[in-house]
Amino acid sequence: MIDTGLRDRVVLITGGNHGIGAATARAFAAQGAKVFITYLRLSSEDYGIDREEARLAGAPGLPLYHAAQMKSADEVMGQIRDAGGRVESWETDLTNATIIPELFDRAEGMLGPVSVLVNNAAYCERPPDAILTTSAVSIDKHFAVNTRAVVLLISELVRRHKDRSGRWGRVINVSTDAAQNFAGQISYGASKAATEAFTRSVATEVGPLGITVNTVAPGPVQTGYITRESEEELLPGIPLRRIGEPRDIADAIVFLASEQARWITGQIIKVSGGHAT
Repeated sequence: MIDTGLRDRVVLITGGNHGIGAATARAFAAQGAKVFITYLRLSSEDYGIDREEARLAGAPGLPLYHAAQMKSADEVMGQIRDAGGRVESWETDLTNATIIPELFDRAEGMLGPVSVLVNNAAYCERPPDAILTTSAVSIDKHFAVNTRAVVLLISELVRRHKDRSGRWGRVINVSTDAAQNFAGQISYGASKAATEAFTRSVATEVGPLGITVNTVAPGPVQTGYITRESEEELLPGIPLRRIGEPRDIADAIVFLASEQARWITGQIIKVSGGHAT
């Protein structure tokens, strides 16, 4: 049996109310970690989708995906608690940079010092953000959540780590395997590419403090948005011949936080079934 060394560690996960974030919360709780989830419920109107259509969606596609985004964290918290785990949450908007110290205050007040940070929350615009349709507002929104919040969250973790003379810490960012070339989603891709660059630089700075910093870059993962038709189109480009599941990414994130990954830092690791290699 492998001991991940995560029992009683406090893990802060952003965007943990559905999809990869929720699977990651469950995976850490299964290792005995204490989990704090932050999330933001988005309305269907934000994406031009009828609320009732989103609520009734059953088949994969954007309405189903946005229905998941409209959820609170209650469901995943209930699953973790039913399994005997410890979890708390707070709904907050990461575009507001001033709330980051309060976020850590809340997590640490409830569960103890945060030693693992998973930057999973992301903003992705619909309809797609392309060069002829982009705007200053769109670019700023993508970078506010996908890059700026990530860096400020890491900075707050590192500051608190130093203040308490910490010796062990983990940061895992979530990108996309299309970060370097995401035609049709140019601001999303660029904001994730920027986070990958920060990953390498910050890992160099905080390594002497005992903190590792890595990024997982998922391929196509079924979080509710990939239609059945799109799945069939994607499969030939995935050597393992299946669409990813949220737990595929969650398992990689838990590994990077584990004791087994103690000498891995500054890496961008594609978790994609071989897609976009």
